[in-house]
Amino acid sequence: MGIKETFSAFGYGIKEAGSKRATYPYPDKPLPIQKRSRGMLSLDLENCIGCELCFKICPSDAIRMQKVDFKEAGFHTNARSEAPAIDFNKCIFCGLCSEICPPKVLHHTHKYDISTDKRKELVYTPFQLREVYEKLVKPYEDEYDIIKFQKASQPQDKNESTTAMQKKGSNGNETNENKTAVGATKPANPNADNAVKQETKNSK
Repeated sequence: MGIKETFSAFGYGIKEAGSKRATYPYPDKPLPIQKRSRGMLSLDLENCIGCELCFKICPSDAIRMQKVDFKEAGFHTNARSEAPAIDFNKCIFCGLCSEICPPKVLHHTHKYDISTDKRKELVYTPFQLREVYEKLVKPYEDEYDIIKFQKASQPQDKNESTTAMQKKGSNGNETNENKTAVGATKPANPNADNAVKQETKNSK
């Protein structure tokens, strides 16, 4: 390296020393994340319907369906009583599972620093995924730009259903009465009208 290149390198170093840092002080100050970034997955367990579509579409075989207790999970509707467990050792964060999920219960969080020295700690059960959802997603739905979904309908009260049936029955009776009233205005015997018309014609 010549004298000219040496002075040029020193000049560049002095110039950059006074400029803004190119690096980020991680982990003291994590890098800001965009809304639709795909970090660690979470699960809204109560509204999972156990359809297995996430398990079937996963290209890295990171998802397994796991039987869980219906009451403990708090399912609104899940005939199979099963929900996805995710192995983050295999997950490639492609987002296919969250896209195909019919009730939209799988969500990517902004958490990306999930590394550990034990592989078992990266295999999350449905309940662990629910904890992630409760802590990182549920309180910040607007920040995560979550697609809203219609929650499973709760069973109606017996009193409400009875009232609805009675109302429906009363409407049906009114309709039948109206039909009867309309029918009463029609001529009782069409042949009688024809006979009167024929007699009038003959008299003329």
